[in-house]
Formats: sequence, structure tokens, C-alpha cells
Amino acid sequence: MTAPRATTAATRGIPGHAGQLVASLGLRVELHPACDPVGSAMLADVADAEMQEVRAVLRLVLGVDGPVLDLAAGVGRLTVPLLALRKQVTALELSGDVIARLVHRLQQAPAALRARCSTVQADMADFRIDRAFAAVVLGGASVSLLDGADRMGLYRSVRRHLMPGGRFLVSTVDHGAAVLPPEVGGEVQAPSGRSYRVYEYWERGAPTWTLTALSKDSGHGPVTVCTTTQRVLGAAQLQVELERAGFSVISRTQVTEPGQRHPVVLIEAALPDAVTGPALY
Repeated sequence: MTAPRATTAATRGIPGHAGQLVASLGLRVELHPACDPVGSAMLADVADAEMQEVRAVLRLVLGVDGPVLDLAAGVGRLTVPLLALRKQVTALELSGDVIARLVHRLQQAPAALRARCSTVQADMADFRIDRAFAAVVLGGASVSLLDGADRMGLYRSVRRHLMPGGRFLVSTVDHGAAVLPPEVGGEVQAPSGRSYRVYEYWERGAPTWTLTALSKDSGHGPVTVCTTTQRVLGAAQLQVELERAGFSVISRTQVTEPGQRHPVVLIEAALPDAVTGPALY
């Protein structure tokens, strides 16, 4: 006899095995969205365990001569490694609380590294900074947080701020590029020493996917759970949008290992000489 499926209330609306785990934990669950301090810190910790994208970005930025703009910088997943390359980095972030956490993190770093970083609180879909950049970076598949109209605003803003010959590096999760079941995931060990169970749920053809992370269960006490549902934005669609916005795509690279999770793809784009300069409206 099959065990009864947990109700939507019990799973907190989380799909798949992750939802069943949440239901089994009952009142021990402390559920957080990705946008609150606990949830954002948890997802940042999980992201720190996935270094392939960071290394791919650093390889491309190494060949760039000039300052770097890190969009949706968060608490510095890309900002700090870019600073370690001795780049001048401007970290743009919408949340003032997150910027404060980044600044606190930088206070623990050497003074020379701190001196190369400036922060800007702004919306990546519409920003104006009084300088140009040799590279603009948007990692962590954060481009999928924006709807279609806001992505067009992002591309216009990037155009305004790229130096001639500059590069725009943007990553996305390429759902559908690999044959995987609707739910994939497993245990993640973060550099902080904390362990998580992380699940991605996506039904082929669906416009959104759900990421759920659970802190390690000691068998008693609360279990922190963070869940977020994001838009699906495949690499092919992202490339088409960039080209329609006036960019030339130079490279498109899968930066994560195939198999256990949907692949992350990093796109390197630039403005052709003929259109380098002010954004087109």
C-alpha cells in the first residue's frame, strides 16, 4: 500500500522529494524566502560551494584591462575573487542590508584589497554610474530574476557602461540541455563547513523552476529551509536576447559538470565597434 501523499500545506508548497522532506519535519521547519537575511545567507553559502562558474569568470576577466562592474553582487561571491585579481571592482546590489554584509566581509580583508572596491546600491535593470567598465559581470544565473522587460533594461544599462572592446559576462541555468528527471539534487558541503541538502525541481516545458535547500538535520531541533522559484531562461534564449540588444556573442561555455544538476552556462558578449557607445532606445 502506497503511503498517502503529503498535503500542500504540509509541504509548504514545495514540490517533489524536497517537499516530502519538509512535510516529514513538521513544526521543526523554519522556512525562509530567498530575499530575507537568513534565506539569502543560506543560498550564498550554498553558492560558495560551486566554484566552477567563479573560475570561468576569472579566466575571462584576466584578459581584460580595466575596471569591473559586478552586478547583483550579493555578499561578494564574485566581487572578492575579482578583487584578488587586483582588479578595481564596483559591486552593485539592490539590497542595502546585503551591501552592509559585503562591506563587513571586506573589512576582514587586507586594506589594499578593500581600497580597490566601491559599492553602489541600485537596480541592475536600470542603473547609471559615472564611469565605464572593461567588464560587466552578472553571475549566479541572476539574470533569470528579471522578467523580459527588466532584462531589456539590464542590457541597455550594460551598453551605457561598457568601454570600447569591453565584455559582458552573464550566466544562466540551461534547463533542458541535459536529460534529467524532474527533480535532481543531493548533499552540498559549503566552504563554511556547513552541509545542506539541495534540490532543483523543474518539469520539462515549465516556465519556472524551484530551488530548495535544507540545513543538515541533526535529528532534533529546528531545520532551516530556504526555497525560491525562478524563471527558466535557457542559454539559447539568452543569446538571442543579447544579440537583439546589439551585443555580439563571443563564447558560450558550459561551466559545470554534466550529470547531477542542470548545467550552468556562461555567455561572453561584446558590443560591435559599429554600435559601441550610448545605448539604443
